[in-house]
Amino acid sequence: MKNLMISFLAVFLLIGCASKEKTTLKEALLAKFKDDSDLKDYKLDPDTIADCVVGEISNGLPGFAGDPRREQFFEAYAHFANAKSPADAEKAVKDYEQLFGSVKDARHAALSITDHVMACMGKAVAMAGGDEGESK
Repeated sequence: MKNLMISFLAVFLLIGCASKEKTTLKEALLAKFKDDSDLKDYKLDPDTIADCVVGEISNGLPGFAGDPRREQFFEAYAHFANAKSPADAEKAVKDYEQLFGSVKDARHAALSITDHVMACMGKAVAMAGGDEGESK
């Protein structure tokens, strides 16, 4: 019985850590989406898109929820998302070169944020279009 309680406690701690590690990235994305004209034009919820992007990035990371390395990856993606200029973006890529294994892989990770945003926006638009079709 004691082992079972320890197992449940460990699972709850991992879940708690997993949600905490994603918070920084989600906040960075929400700040970026605050004035996004495409989201406004398509009447998309920034929170939904941010959740989708965080989920997509999370699915591609090594390890498991609660793995300490994942927190470093989420921090890196948050820095990539917060870059205000090409110089900031290049500095972030250099800062996280070792984490990703090379400059090329870090740059690929930084650029993948845009791919994830576009994919998530596409899913949201398709779902919104499907909802409209059902109500007619």
